[in-house]
Amino acid sequence: MLNIPDDGVLIEQIAVDLKIDSKIMAVKFKKMATDHDLPSCELEKIYNSRLAQGLGFWAVSLNKGEQYHDAVFKAFYGKGENISDKQVLASLVESIGLSGKEAVKHLERGTFKPQLNFDWKLAQELELVAAPTYIIKQNKLVGAHPYQRLQKFLESNGAKRLV
Repeated sequence: MLNIPDDGVLIEQIAVDLKIDSKIMAVKFKKMATDHDLPSCELEKIYNSRLAQGLGFWAVSLNKGEQYHDAVFKAFYGKGENISDKQVLASLVESIGLSGKEAVKHLERGTFKPQLNFDWKLAQELELVAAPTYIIKQNKLVGAHPYQRLQKFLESNGAKRLV
């Protein structure tokens, strides 16, 4: 896992660290936004997503997980917002009908830190560098993808269609 400070790291630096061409990363980010009907955003930085992930546990516990994850995804990929900023996260939860003040309290208390630590430890053991990452057997599909790409990955790894 990359160690990313709260104020973010420039995309160019991440590309160097991961030995990836930054222009290819930019194209992938732009495609991700386009594939999810988001306005195209020139991402300059990657932000530490740990607080956003921790708050995701809270949103899930209130049956707002999907709306929360959509809001975070749109804020980052569509607008380039700093998803490690507590006030940005408070605003995002308010946009889906939850209390921003309660969200900040949970972040400051570390309410969901045990679950988050477990997930991060597992991610390190599996050598994951991005979310989402889908794993079947020894095969990985890294990043958000359109439904058709995920379906192809599942079927190529033996998954059977139920419907």
